[in-house]
Amino acid sequence: MNYSSDRPIENCDQDLLGRAAFSKQLGKALFEYKSSDGLVIGLYGKWGTGKTSVINMAINEVNSLATEDNSKPLIIRFMPWNYSDKNNLISLFFQKLKKSIDYQDNEDFKKKVGEALSDYADAFDVLAVIPFWGAGAPVLKELAKASGEKLKNGADLDKTRHKLEQALLNTNKRIIIVIDDIDRLTNSQIRDIFQLVKQVADFPNVIYVLVMDRDVVRSALTEVHNIDGNEYLEKIIQIPFEIPELRKSRLHTILFSKFNQIIQELPLDVKWDQQYWSIVFQYCVSPYINTLRDVNRVINTFQFRYGALYQETAFEDMVGLTTIEVLEPELYKWIRSNKEAVCGGFMHSFLSAQEKKPDYRKQYAEEFASLGLDPDKSIKCVATLFPVFANDVNEHSIGYQDRASIRGRMRVAHEERFDLYFSFDLEDIKVSRSVINDCIYNLDADSIKLIIKEINNQGNIIYFIEELRALVNIVPYNRLDLLASVMIDVQGSFQGEKTKAIFAIPLSDYADFYAQDLLQKLKTEEERFNVVYTAAEHADKHNIGAIARIINRIELSYGRLAGNTEKQEDQIISIEHLQDMEQLFIKKVQDIVAEDDLLDASGFGLIVYLWKSFDREGAQRYITGLFEDDAKKLRFICALAGKWTGTNGCGWSFNSKDYSEYISDEEIYNLIQRYDKQRLQEFAFLDQVKLASFVLNYKKEEVYYANEQKAKELIEDWISS
Repeated sequence: MNYSSDRPIENCDQDLLGRAAFSKQLGKALFEYKSSDGLVIGLYGKWGTGKTSVINMAINEVNSLATEDNSKPLIIRFMPWNYSDKNNLISLFFQKLKKSIDYQDNEDFKKKVGEALSDYADAFDVLAVIPFWGAGAPVLKELAKASGEKLKNGADLDKTRHKLEQALLNTNKRIIIVIDDIDRLTNSQIRDIFQLVKQVADFPNVIYVLVMDRDVVRSALTEVHNIDGNEYLEKIIQIPFEIPELRKSRLHTILFSKFNQIIQELPLDVKWDQQYWSIVFQYCVSPYINTLRDVNRVINTFQFRYGALYQETAFEDMVGLTTIEVLEPELYKWIRSNKEAVCGGFMHSFLSAQEKKPDYRKQYAEEFASLGLDPDKSIKCVATLFPVFANDVNEHSIGYQDRASIRGRMRVAHEERFDLYFSFDLEDIKVSRSVINDCIYNLDADSIKLIIKEINNQGNIIYFIEELRALVNIVPYNRLDLLASVMIDVQGSFQGEKTKAIFAIPLSDYADFYAQDLLQKLKTEEERFNVVYTAAEHADKHNIGAIARIINRIELSYGRLAGNTEKQEDQIISIEHLQDMEQLFIKKVQDIVAEDDLLDASGFGLIVYLWKSFDREGAQRYITGLFEDDAKKLRFICALAGKWTGTNGCGWSFNSKDYSEYISDEEIYNLIQRYDKQRLQEFAFLDQVKLASFVLNYKKEEVYYANEQKAKELIEDWISS
């Protein structure tokens, strides 16, 4: 993993921001300055705009223009930010200057200028106070402590200054002193730097280049001395240079290049929606990226986050959220803390359905303003990533986005994936996208069934199927029939249900819904018929109910059986082929009951209903045989029970129309009451609950039906009595 360094560049060959021409011109101006008078140049630029890189390139230009050593100026870089003892900057500056001179090969220069500088530094440091706009500023005297007898004899600042000026003139060697990172110092430290420059700026053959953020320094000088900081800068700085404004297109090019490098290094392909990406970039990235430092900080954080989560997150959303996290952290924290507001939820839906809907745009604008954020920019950013929020604030930069698409693309806007973007906890992902993709693209039917069995045992089958449904539009055409066959085949093994709000949906229905989705995408009636017919040929007790649901749905679509209108979209096969399915269904049911018990088959009620519709005599014989045994008679009633869910919990109800031609409610009630309760263990516990429910609800209005808990309490009474 290669992180983008925030170090300044060293030469023009490394320039990505188009600053080389400006830097060369600055270097040329420094080199060609011929006057012996001292000069102070100010190089202004905001934090992160590459001021140090510009200076590096300018110094390289100076060195390249100095073809002979005797024409090369002495360049000294003083970086006050790098010193731990920033309260002693003046003494540190003179130490740096003296050491730089001592390193020169020119002995005459070292002797004359070095000695004169030492004397001046000692005298300068001995003066405990240096005037600064009428105020006194204490100066630490580290150099003076080592001056010995000189201090006892007193220090003549004017005399030593004159000596240093003559030495600089006589040697005729220019000194360029670059003081960088001034804007990173405290206000008092900034004052010390300008105090130093003010006192020693007019030495001959000395050029100061002060690198800073003008606004930061101006504010510091104003605050410390209660003066006009800008006016003071104008008195000190003789030639101001502003770093040229950076063209965002260059930043964008660099950003895209770095993103591309990250993606290319990932072991698997990354896909994104170009139209959506352009909107995310417009509202969630570009407004916050202003410097190369911004680019590098975003890239480094993105590389870490996306490298861990790229298989389970959307590239576009991860870029947008990472940019906000790094460059607008208050907005990032707000999103993280307001999942329901951005993704939606029960309470959000309830409030939005009220007659007087909240004015969300005003509400969020006020919240963002209180956090010091630009309300309009923040609203546009959040609305881009979260369609629910966009709808609330009426800010639609993107067209309609359905939930399936949001889920399929692993967007942060989906409530089941939202937390992953913030927590990095892959355990939130119940089934990895790589497993889902393998099922869609690669695995054979048997391998998919094994995976489904394992996922079902883990209790994650709903998540798995919902993920598949969200991706139905990307299933390769040659895989549609295989996946549809698998879903028809396995759904009988799914037990239980999933509750959404107060409604419960059987797990088998989810697989049935997905099978429908896949069948609808097959182009020809012949292809659809072959899938359904083949599945029926291999059906057994466990999945004959799935075949019954498919047949019944097609029958209804033609207005047959209980249907009274036609639904052409569900007419996936022809009437002729439907009749073939009816005959096959009868045969399969007869084969099953000849060898096994059909009572515990999923969808027993629908199976019997269709059997009676297509082969009434055969179905009647089967039911008559069941009714010869009291236990099977009761299991028959249990198999026809329907589950209800309400504010009072959940329970079981019985529609007498399903069985009244065979047995009455009174007969069932009496049969249960006289049945030996010690033999209840012969029934599955769920069937025991259904029998107890029948007794409790006998001759009661539906509104007074007992729930499952009451039924379980009755079972305990039966067993204990």
